[in-house]
Amino acid sequence: MDTRFSGTIRAVYARWPAFAFIYGGIVLTLIVIGFSVDQGWIGLVPLSLAALILLAYFLSASLWRMHLYYDRDGLNPHHVLFEMGQIQETDLFVYVDLGGRYRAIDVARRLTTGKVIVTDVYNPQWTTSQTLVRYRSRMPAPPPDPRLSWRNGRLDMLPLPDKSVPAVILCQVASEFWQEGDRRQLLTEIYRILSENGRLLLAEPTRTRANWLLMGPGALTLLPTQKWYDLLHSAGFRIRSEKNLQGVIHCIRADKPTYSEAQQLMLDF
Repeated sequence: MDTRFSGTIRAVYARWPAFAFIYGGIVLTLIVIGFSVDQGWIGLVPLSLAALILLAYFLSASLWRMHLYYDRDGLNPHHVLFEMGQIQETDLFVYVDLGGRYRAIDVARRLTTGKVIVTDVYNPQWTTSQTLVRYRSRMPAPPPDPRLSWRNGRLDMLPLPDKSVPAVILCQVASEFWQEGDRRQLLTEIYRILSENGRLLLAEPTRTRANWLLMGPGALTLLPTQKWYDLLHSAGFRIRSEKNLQGVIHCIRADKPTYSEAQQLMLDF
């Protein structure tokens, strides 16, 4: 059963080597401070205290970031995307996932007769992170819910026909593919299955001041917001609206243009 901090607990388990490194650094620094005081090496104490403060800051910042990302009273970007896409309780839509499951289950609870087609595009050749492997292992089993349909797919082959769905949610998934070509391939495949005026609802952490404070040098792994704009435009989408969640996660609604709109875009009208 999920509790208030279940998301943080799963995320810490998935990233345990990083958290263990920080925690070990804190313990080691405390030992150095105690030994330095005992031996009278006072010159080492200020430096060790500075290192202790820095490590404690990054430990608390990392835990806070996991809470914002994954706990039910965090930022909840999947619900923000649901609302930005104006998805109704009777609609059918696709949730592209990497085996996280719980967010798809969460948005399915907002439906009555609607349906979510959850498509897992995980492939260890494209997403090599061991963090993701550990995270997937902690996910709940799919519940027997008629509003949920579970399918396996690939980033270059989603198991749906052309122009068959009105909306696709892509929440913190595209950034797990390290190669830009893989991200573009996934966006192109989503474009294929969307109907005209279909909505891609994307959320990703971006390289912002808030994420620099939360992640330190780790923020270098995040793409700037403009880079996501460029990827969406290159896949043929038109950005309709966006919402920034405390400078941590950026949500974008990008629509697939109609045939006439696409022609105008090609002609640069």
